[in-house]
Amino acid sequence: MSPKYINIFRATVFVAIFCVVSTPWNIIKNAAGLLAFLSGYSCFMGPLAGVMICDYYLIKKCKLDVDELYTDRGIYWYNGGWNWRAYVSFIIGFAPLMPGFAKSIDHSLNIGGAWKIYSFAWTFGFFTSVFVHYILCTYISVPTKSLVEIAVYPPQLGEEAPSIIEGEDAASKSTQVTAKEKEAAGMV
Repeated sequence: MSPKYINIFRATVFVAIFCVVSTPWNIIKNAAGLLAFLSGYSCFMGPLAGVMICDYYLIKKCKLDVDELYTDRGIYWYNGGWNWRAYVSFIIGFAPLMPGFAKSIDHSLNIGGAWKIYSFAWTFGFFTSVFVHYILCTYISVPTKSLVEIAVYPPQLGEEAPSIIEGEDAASKSTQVTAKEKEAAGMV
């Protein structure tokens, strides 16, 4: 995230310190703790999967420009590097699950019937995030810059990478595969 300050060594040291500070051995010391942790983990994973699946399959219709994924300030840069639609969808998907998560940690909490949603946390978070993300990206704030008409993938086995001259459109170049390369790749 900040390659100027965080290199591989510093990131490794940070993760090593975090692993000790988070005391993961306390999570697995008994079955109840492990189940509470996994249920709490599903509160985050369901909405996260919902946003990613909705964005790729429903919004972008499986069409990505792979080169742009690795381009600084490319079409997937959104608003200063943040896709606010995804964050809003994620938060709306997981916020209603927090009272149930709190009750799973401390059973003495009185949260009314809000704990019932927590019993199917992944499913609720997933479908809520899919619904909210689809509404946001289709009707409220369409991310038009990141929608491409034709998927652009890197060259496959046996294809020749197009040489792109600066200022020339990459989509206008075509790749050529010779008969010999097809035979070597098992395409014939």
